[in-house]
Amino acid sequence: MSQSFQYEAIDTAGRVLTGKVEATHSRDAQRNLERQGLTLVSLSTARQELLKRPGTLFQRGVTAQDRILALKQLALLLRSGVPLVQAISTLKGQATHPALSKAFGDMERHLRSGEPFTTALTTTLPSLPSYAYQLAAAGEAIGNLGESLEDAAEQMAYDQQLRQDVRNALTYPAILIVTGIAAVLFIFIVVVPRFSAMLSSNKEPLPWLSTVVLETGLFFNEHKMVILLITAATAAALWHISRNAKLMSQVREVVSQLPLIGVWLRDAEVARWASMLATMLRNGVDLIKGLTLARDAINLESLRDRLDQATKLVRTGHSLSSAISSQQAFSKTALSLIQVGEESGELPSMLQSLAKLYEDTARQRMKRFLLMLEPAAILFIGVGIGGIVAAIMLAITSVNQVAI
Repeated sequence: MSQSFQYEAIDTAGRVLTGKVEATHSRDAQRNLERQGLTLVSLSTARQELLKRPGTLFQRGVTAQDRILALKQLALLLRSGVPLVQAISTLKGQATHPALSKAFGDMERHLRSGEPFTTALTTTLPSLPSYAYQLAAAGEAIGNLGESLEDAAEQMAYDQQLRQDVRNALTYPAILIVTGIAAVLFIFIVVVPRFSAMLSSNKEPLPWLSTVVLETGLFFNEHKMVILLITAATAAALWHISRNAKLMSQVREVVSQLPLIGVWLRDAEVARWASMLATMLRNGVDLIKGLTLARDAINLESLRDRLDQATKLVRTGHSLSSAISSQQAFSKTALSLIQVGEESGELPSMLQSLAKLYEDTARQRMKRFLLMLEPAAILFIGVGIGGIVAAIMLAITSVNQVAI
């Protein structure tokens, strides 16, 4: 079924064009525009356009993906030769969120009043990562703003993908564990007490496993409000920890010491550090400033402290590889790549290779971790529920004197 798409594109003369195109799918619409020699900036359906209007019911907040898309669109316009103020004005009308539209409007006013772009960006979009402003400043200084903003957007997308990988990896096992705990609580609170009532008239001693399960079920049933309150308090505490940066930092430190998942998290951190430092150096940011920004992006406090000490050593004249080696922050493979990059004058390229290597390694470790965690979670749930069922069956057969 054909639908209408609103598009914004750049023609071969560098002019910004807007209009509508009919197609069955967004990919078809994009192909049609490309056949006309247009470079696509944005493409949305009529429904998406409606959701972007101010005052829309249930309007969502600005997401990281919105910010990444905005930077990518701005970079594309600038690289296509569109003047900065015109590019900002164009994005003001095409932003994916009303808050971004307002930010671009404010940015346009700042630029027309004579402010540098980096100052306007910092004032109107304060929620970007600190390295994005540094990259913008470096690009503005050397006349390479489009490429610098594109690198900033790519780095933000890279960080977002790493976080998403971790979140996705832990979601399914977490659901399994929570569901299993809920099932066990339900059995203890609702099912087991009924069997306890049935077996209460029996004078013969029950098997020890049956006694433990039935007594536990009676306790849970008699104190179910307390159990539910404890469960709710535990959930609230976990939610609070997830929202508290200091507590989450402590949790990450503990988890980083565990086998498999700890190595996986450390590899992901090294990949993030190397990718960010490579992006900084490639855009003309000096080494010390790049090291500081890359260090600030690290989530593991212990690794961040080591990199902080390494940065201080670089300030005193040490090479990057020797400074990191003295702090035992990275593996020998990582140090070798950094050293080769320093000696060959290709440090940004080697750092990017290091990031790719550790990203791939982290993904492999993540898959291995999940291959072990998911069966372990299923086994844990099965043993718990199976143990309860076995205890009840033992009690019933014991009462009826039926041999198993």
